[in-house]
Amino acid sequence: MARKLIHRTTVSSRCSVGIYRDAESDEFVVQAKVDGKTVGGRDGGAFESRKADARGTAAAMVRELRRRPACRR
Repeated sequence: MARKLIHRTTVSSRCSVGIYRDAESDEFVVQAKVDGKTVGGRDGGAFESRKADARGTAAAMVRELRRRPACRR
């Protein structure tokens, strides 16, 4: 699966959310990472067909990560 990073938001030094474009499936993949490990969902992220939807999902993941004690600055 060839994914290209479109955008990354760093929540803290340990937490980030990335939006990737998957060329094979023509979808956007939104992944949250804590300490370098992907969290949330057994498929390794949320899959969206539209970029606007992927941005909304990423914003929700950022809000979720900010609530985690491990991701607070």
